[in-house]
Amino acid sequence: MSQKYELSSSEEEYLEAIYTTQEGKARVATTRELAACLGVRDASVTEMLKKLSEKGLINYTPYRGAMLTEAGCKIATKVKRKHRLLERFLVDICGIDTHESHKQACEIEHVISDKAIDTLSAQLGHPSTCPGGSAIPESDSEDETDVSRLSEVKEGSYTIRFLTSAEPETISRLCSLGLIPGLTVRVQRTSSKGPLVIETKDTQIALGRDVAESLLVSPEAMETEGRRRRRRRGAPSAATPG
Repeated sequence: MSQKYELSSSEEEYLEAIYTTQEGKARVATTRELAACLGVRDASVTEMLKKLSEKGLINYTPYRGAMLTEAGCKIATKVKRKHRLLERFLVDICGIDTHESHKQACEIEHVISDKAIDTLSAQLGHPSTCPGGSAIPESDSEDETDVSRLSEVKEGSYTIRFLTSAEPETISRLCSLGLIPGLTVRVQRTSSKGPLVIETKDTQIALGRDVAESLLVSPEAMETEGRRRRRRRGAPSAATPG
């Protein structure tokens, strides 16, 4: 059973900011970027990142930055979905300008329920983008993509979904190898004892099973189907974060 998190509005804001910073880039969100996004001091960001790391919601490396874990990404995606649907409602139905709608959505997103936001989405005709053109994430019920550890999969093509490890050095190593969320890799050889061999573009990489356990992936075919669903609903392939 999935763990329940009791988070403050501030903690959700930080997770959402990391999501926005990483969106479309699949990289570490730096302390300076988050401070600029949230309008706070670097020291305040560092303190919060340590707190979120202790809760298992981010992978944080001092002086480098943070990436969302699987649990953190689910929460951040849910908050961002609420934010962008609320912006759509405030602009399209209430006639509020985009700047003010962003401010009001930031306040409402932390108190509106999942059921209410799904109902709002239906009333709006399930819009695929916010007023600024950024994609609105799908709800949990709409995204049933299976996720597995890379160390447990068979040979084939997979898309990296999350990086998760209690060791910051492992996350740093994976990032340095270019193994980041959104990348498609092909597993060429698996072994119960030896290293797992993967191919990314024209490069082959051998990973120990302990390192491969830190990569959560989904079958590439399922990712493709997800993109087809979004295209049928009119979502663009890329959008400016909003």
